[in-house]
Amino acid sequence: MNNITKFSTLALAAAMAFTGCIKETQPTTVVTSDAVAQSSTAVEAMVNAIPVAEALPYSVYGSGQNRGFDFGLPGIMCATDAATGDVVGTSGDANSGYNWFWFFEVGTRLNSNAYVSSFTWYCYWNFIKSCNDIISIVVDPQTDDMKAFLAYAKANRAALYLDLARSFDPLENNYTDVSKVKGLTVPLITETTTEAEARNNPRLPRQEMFDFIFSDLDAAEQLLTGNSHSAGKDVPSLAVVYGLKARAYLWLGGFDSSNYAKAAEYARKAIDTSGATILTEAQWLDPKTGFNTPNNSWMWYVPQSPEGVTNLVNFVAWRSCEATWGYGQLVQQGVHVNFYNRISDTDWRKRAFIGPDPDAWYEANTDISNFNAANFGVEKFSDYFSPYATVKFRPANGETLDYKSGNPTSICMMRVEEMILTEIEALAYTNPAEAAAKLVAFVQTRDPQYMLAATSTEAVVEAAIWQKRIELWGEGIVFYDMKRLNYSIETGYPGTNVATDSRINTDGRAPWWNFVIPEAEVIQNTILKDTNNPEPSDLIPNWVEE
Repeated sequence: MNNITKFSTLALAAAMAFTGCIKETQPTTVVTSDAVAQSSTAVEAMVNAIPVAEALPYSVYGSGQNRGFDFGLPGIMCATDAATGDVVGTSGDANSGYNWFWFFEVGTRLNSNAYVSSFTWYCYWNFIKSCNDIISIVVDPQTDDMKAFLAYAKANRAALYLDLARSFDPLENNYTDVSKVKGLTVPLITETTTEAEARNNPRLPRQEMFDFIFSDLDAAEQLLTGNSHSAGKDVPSLAVVYGLKARAYLWLGGFDSSNYAKAAEYARKAIDTSGATILTEAQWLDPKTGFNTPNNSWMWYVPQSPEGVTNLVNFVAWRSCEATWGYGQLVQQGVHVNFYNRISDTDWRKRAFIGPDPDAWYEANTDISNFNAANFGVEKFSDYFSPYATVKFRPANGETLDYKSGNPTSICMMRVEEMILTEIEALAYTNPAEAAAKLVAFVQTRDPQYMLAATSTEAVVEAAIWQKRIELWGEGIVFYDMKRLNYSIETGYPGTNVATDSRINTDGRAPWWNFVIPEAEVIQNTILKDTNNPEPSDLIPNWVEE
């Protein structure tokens, strides 16, 4: 079995002598000083530190623990993608022991007393604290700069709570009984929450949580509208605020269909306000800048700081099979056979995945490959790359040998294509014919031969989500769609390329898509004791071919 699973699940108790929510309420002399509150330079430094911190390695457990998935929000993106079954290790059984995201693929070590499940929880609360610190000192901003800084903190906090709410929202599934906790999200910690309040802090009902998220986004929208402050895409712009509203309304549409109209409305606002344009084939497949550098499509990103680079625990080291220093070269993340085969051969996005014959794929795609036999220490392409592995995410400037140069990239958090597909799906619930026409127009920019005969809402939605799974593959987005729409994992079947210990088939949602609150948190905030989500681990056996 995987060597990484031998770690004790009791390590959490020793490693976490604190509780995530409660820890975040502790003030410091820096963030409470009047001097900082009056200094736009000091506040700006705090704002600029947030996106850098969100991609730092060892953000939860520390370098001494060396947890391979512990690299902030990009690590969570990789974890949720693995949980869908769309992103798999393609190296087969040979190197499956290196796959730190295997836990999320198969639903193991994700119970409340397991260290793996605590990763997302503590990660989010660390970043929420940073937002709360800024919000607590920028009380009455008078200048455009200070208004913008407050807006960035509120929009960031809303984005973090949105992810938490969607991850912990216990949706019905065929494996666990969520009736006792239905509609609950997570506790709410703001800039005014005291330690005493945090120690008796129940899970907020869904609507109340989303009311809070929208209040933060409304405030950010008001602060940014007409604001002259200039900033880069590493902070949430007004367009991103609209995009976050679109994400939130899309989730709520699953409980009240009237929200889909709002999802479409705000997706369109995000598109129009951003001025962004969709990626071209050349940009998508660029061997030096592909999905590692901000461009005309990206609306928001987090940077990988050179100061925080390690050879193993970061986004490139995992996502890029071309990086010769990371786990990525061993696990070779990519797609399973059925996923690959479903992508049309006339769709140029398919070129981002190596075909069933790697050498033949290389001969046909040398223009988009960074492969050099001497640099990679092999004789031919297939000696290094697995069938169905990806070349979507490139090391910085195409650097395949030096991790210090190749790892510092930017990780996209939102791009305009997501908003286009969000608008299409949301529109399909009221006007499937118009949505289908918009979907055809979009997909034909990737596959000129694409046609869609579907006319029903269900069929158009499925077609839109499939395109979203291709378009945003590996970008940490579609987990929430698959959970929302009760999709299944289907990686076990005759001819699959997935490792034998990772072949999972579910009937609808996987139980581990309803995240659980860590035991260490429940000990500190005892009101959560009887309102945690059901334990989800090890409920579905691996598929075994007969």
